[in-house]
Amino acid sequence: MTDSAAKSADRYFGYLARCFPVMCASDEFHFLPRAQAAAEYYDRLDNLDSQVIEKRITKLKAFQDEFSRLTDQVDNFEDRIDIELLQANISGILIEFEQKRSWQYNPLLYLKIAFIGLDHALNKPAASQAECLDRVMSRLAAIPGLLRQATENINSIPQTYHQACRSMLMDCGQYLAQIGNELLAVQAGKTADMLSTQLNRTAAALKTMGDHLSIVSVEPDGRFAAATLSETLRNHFLNMRNVADIYLLAVEDWQKNLDQLEKLRLKIDPAATWQELYHNYLPFEIDDDDTISLYRQEIGRLRHFFSQQGFSPADLDRPVEVAETPLYLKSVRGAASFAAAFTADGREKSYFYITTHLAGSSTDRAGSLLRKRFHREFKMLTAHETIPGHHFLDSIRCRLKNPVRRQIESPLYYEGWASYAEFLLIDAGYVHSPMDLLVDYKRRLWRSARCQVDVGLTTGKIKMLDAIHLLKVCGFSTEESQRQVDRFRLNPGYQLCYSLGCHEFKQLKTSCGRKMNGKDFHTFLLEGGELPFHLIKERFDNYSAPRNV
Repeated sequence: MTDSAAKSADRYFGYLARCFPVMCASDEFHFLPRAQAAAEYYDRLDNLDSQVIEKRITKLKAFQDEFSRLTDQVDNFEDRIDIELLQANISGILIEFEQKRSWQYNPLLYLKIAFIGLDHALNKPAASQAECLDRVMSRLAAIPGLLRQATENINSIPQTYHQACRSMLMDCGQYLAQIGNELLAVQAGKTADMLSTQLNRTAAALKTMGDHLSIVSVEPDGRFAAATLSETLRNHFLNMRNVADIYLLAVEDWQKNLDQLEKLRLKIDPAATWQELYHNYLPFEIDDDDTISLYRQEIGRLRHFFSQQGFSPADLDRPVEVAETPLYLKSVRGAASFAAAFTADGREKSYFYITTHLAGSSTDRAGSLLRKRFHREFKMLTAHETIPGHHFLDSIRCRLKNPVRRQIESPLYYEGWASYAEFLLIDAGYVHSPMDLLVDYKRRLWRSARCQVDVGLTTGKIKMLDAIHLLKVCGFSTEESQRQVDRFRLNPGYQLCYSLGCHEFKQLKTSCGRKMNGKDFHTFLLEGGELPFHLIKERFDNYSAPRNV
């Protein structure tokens, strides 16, 4: 990269790190890069004041123009890729802040920033306990102002977000009390008094936000669905396929998966439906294996297996902790999720979060169903979230020398790779029993359904009842199917990433993998960064196998 382009990129990442320190340091916010300078600001929170956001939008457009001018100054293919990545990254942020404007209707955004930020202040590497406490105090002091911005910016809320926010407010209150007790137990005197004051002010701010929720207008989710799908695909993902082609791919994938499930059903038990076979399958007795331990052991097995497939031992061995989902995230995270270490600092952990205990009504029944799912799908879930999925991919990204590709993630690549990681279990021979194959194809069916819903509802190819039917075929109740559809519509373009991204990786393997062995194919693929697939194809077309010296 030219000096001027490198300096522009550095200023861009530095600007975002200062403006959005929590969102840049967390993979919860897919529209922002992992700007590493955010590690310098674990004592600050993001500012979502409406006037400040408008200024941020203007500044981002200035960066966009700057990168556009730099396009004419680069003649190297890899440098051109970096400029395109930067432009696509800015487009994703502008879609979120200027077009979707979710900061005007999503209270969860504010709560996530506040409490992920508090978690980071507590747990990210620090030079001393005193520095850690200073960070916590600073972020606690900033939370009331951030939550006040939420009440000022939000006048109406989608029904789905309103329900989730009420739950998250309760969870955040319990989390605040929990960490407050732990911190106060080791403090005394003036420090303890100051800490207690900040904790009380934060608790009061949560209550004020709850009061605002009780009077704000709650409206149907569809009213907030922004028409950003085509622009997200074209300008943020730099995807070369049109929406009609993507929908057709999802329909074809759906039918292929149904056909495979039918073949497996006939092979396993012709008297049962594949849904019955799925729900009755338990590879382990639940009482015999602790869920967390089961997943920890599976990570070890996957490490060993993929090391034998030629995957990088250094990246496979990066530590990842299997843990219960933090209390403040339980309302908004999936039952299984991944939180990557922000930097390559060896003191920093990555987490594979699992929700093994559900709060609310029907706890026993819902909790039992969830544990059964965890024991039924443990191989695929572990591969998706850890090795060779998200954790392995993030381990590689964090050590890339190229600063642009080290800091920019692509949802299409990121979720596509994790879904492809599940495919690798079968392709490499790790999974082969008929029942495990049935579980795998059921998961693929769900991903193709989500892609159809994401594209189909936005383009009018399907109706709401069709979308709900697709998810019911996948085994969800009518109520849960409705909730999923509502949630998908508020973030157009994300649910298609799993199915479409996996398809693109398979296509690359078919078209480009013939030039090299599996080890070299995956190494070259991953060490190029999270690129648009047409640029990955160009890199493979220019690939020259290293000579043996």
